[in-house]
Amino acid sequence: PTASMHIWALNTLPSLEEVQPEPALLTRAAEIPLTSQTEMQRSPGQRSYCHKIGQGCGGPQHRQAWEEFRTELDHDDLQAMARHFVEDQCRDLTPERRAASAQFVLLLVTTGLELLRGVAVLLHSLEVEQCWAWDLNGERPGETYTAAWCVKRVLSQILHGMTRSGWVPDVSNRALGGYDCCARHEGCLEYFALVAGRRERWYSLAPCMHWVCYACYPQAMGAQVREARERARVAASKAAAAASDARNAAMAVAISDRHQAADIFKEVARETELSAAAAEKFRGDDPVCPSCGARVGAAWSANLRAETRGGKGTSSIVG
Repeated sequence: PTASMHIWALNTLPSLEEVQPEPALLTRAAEIPLTSQTEMQRSPGQRSYCHKIGQGCGGPQHRQAWEEFRTELDHDDLQAMARHFVEDQCRDLTPERRAASAQFVLLLVTTGLELLRGVAVLLHSLEVEQCWAWDLNGERPGETYTAAWCVKRVLSQILHGMTRSGWVPDVSNRALGGYDCCARHEGCLEYFALVAGRRERWYSLAPCMHWVCYACYPQAMGAQVREARERARVAASKAAAAASDARNAAMAVAISDRHQAADIFKEVARETELSAAAAEKFRGDDPVCPSCGARVGAAWSANLRAETRGGKGTSSIVG
């Protein structure tokens, strides 16, 4: 299929259906933060990369912005946009593949505007949790530089340009007055992004997908996460010891009839139930996200670097 080919090998556009996540991925979208978060495309402070695209340029109120994009940018502007894209997103490719990738991006922003807008409209109709499937699509091993990977990034670049040109409202956290990170310290992300070259570690919480910075994490989440992990370790150790004792007892007893065997296996079952109860108690003691109050099952950390583009601060994950 076209969508699974690398963009340097494409000279035709994929269909809207081809760049969508597979149905099975959409079905289990709510589980993605706990199973595949490290592979998701994401930006600090945003619960979903693709949800922001949909809200920023996929609504009916954004039709005029797309018309402005189509009429205001000439061929030279679009060529420059394609070159900038490959310089930023395809820097690891060979010169030949970068040149071929730029041709595909140029095709996308000229004759493929209906496809791009169609994706944005679809994303606008989805909830954050459904957009997580889009955040993962194109990011799994072997999917980098495919059409699905490219379409999202080109859309993000277009949204950035539309916002700077004033064609669409700014949907950043700062502009909306709402924050998806560090609820106790609302300005952390914005201040961080303004200091070019600054690096800091951020924590992405799962499954709610809110963010906490390194400075705020210890007081808001760190101790609770460490305590929860220790409780889990102790509960697992006790459960393993109890199960081992039950198994040893079963082996030591000479089973003379079925009733005695049944009693032994009932004891093993009872130990298993105790282990399950301990695990359930641990789940009830999971730490709570400071932004939304949801139970946090895991927290992934990433090093972020602040960058300045066009006089405005942005941030990017660097490993």
